[in-house]
Amino acid sequence: MICIVWVQNGGVVGRGVLLDYAAWAKSQGLSHALRSTTEITVRELDAIAASQNVTFQPGDILFIHSGFVKSLERLPEEEASAYAATNPPPAIGVKSSEESLRWIWEKEFAAVAGDMPAFEALPFQSTTHWMHEWLLAGWGMPIGELFDLEKLAGECARLKKWTFFFSSVPLNVSYFSYDIQGDDH
Repeated sequence: MICIVWVQNGGVVGRGVLLDYAAWAKSQGLSHALRSTTEITVRELDAIAASQNVTFQPGDILFIHSGFVKSLERLPEEEASAYAATNPPPAIGVKSSEESLRWIWEKEFAAVAGDMPAFEALPFQSTTHWMHEWLLAGWGMPIGELFDLEKLAGECARLKKWTFFFSSVPLNVSYFSYDIQGDDH
């Protein structure tokens, strides 16, 4: 239902803000395991924003570049198949916690996205603060996953500018038709 409303209203459009966790972690001498359960904390997100001189505005669309997609693309086929067969596959992401949810709420983001398979670390580390349940189902906030952010991160670093225009329209699958009240047709 939520996605249909986004489609009917032109999609998700706004100021994107990239937090480059991959570059920041490297600058800090941190070795982060992308295909293991690695939690990105609020403290780290704030440190990245400060290092990039980013100031958030209400309605921003938050993007987190971890380097996950690039690391997956570099895996030999056999290793990639073994990783994909793991259920659930462990992966880097934002820490599932009340603190993370409060941070997202207080920053007044309109949507969140990343290059990870889920916005939060996998497997889910909290049974009470799952990002998907709170953000998508609870707040109606879009979550983007597995975005290829490599070129964007490179261009942002080159320009020393971490904000950009973002526009995305979700697929409108025609064989599902609902009106605003949620009645099936």
